[in-house]
Amino acid sequence: MKNLFLLGLGCALASSAFAQTEKGARYIGANVGNLSYSRSDKNNSFSATLTPSAGVFVGNNFLLGAGLPISYSRGHFETTFQKSTRREVEVGLAPFARYYLPGSGAHRFFGHLQAGIARGSYRYQSEGMYIGSGGQMVATKEDQRSNDTSTIFGAGLGYNYFLTPGAALEVVASYNRYGYGDYDSAGALNVSAGFAVFLPSKGTAAK
Repeated sequence: MKNLFLLGLGCALASSAFAQTEKGARYIGANVGNLSYSRSDKNNSFSATLTPSAGVFVGNNFLLGAGLPISYSRGHFETTFQKSTRREVEVGLAPFARYYLPGSGAHRFFGHLQAGIARGSYRYQSEGMYIGSGGQMVATKEDQRSNDTSTIFGAGLGYNYFLTPGAALEVVASYNRYGYGDYDSAGALNVSAGFAVFLPSKGTAAK
């Protein structure tokens, strides 16, 4: 009797896990990536990207959605005669497509493609001292602001671990290519991690 109960429970959990990636199911998630921090004496830097996202499974295991990447970076550099600080905030929109490998367990793997655009605001401030031609100390001060638009294209592999049939931990490893208008594009590897909620389709929820 106990074995039959465990078998039935396992089948129920497996079917529930599959239901989260069937057509009509909805996805809501949030990941953190591009996370870095360094410090050396008075010099330090920090960067991070938070990406809330949402989507709908338009077919079994096939998800279409969009992410809203919000990036922040800051760096401070200081020497005896000069110090400077740079800050950048960037907000983007990145539609994505994701395909889950067929399966029904707690471990689900997927492929991920995305393309998007972002708008950034940049500020650079510096002040310092130098010795002028007459031997006197001269103070300098600078405050620059600029805005730019960038594009992003990326592909990666991801993994969901379902804590419950409707909630999962998520990890995505991807290669992204960034374009900056007239400047050369740049590529970077990124690993992000977060949490996702899978809401079953209305038909499944009604059963």
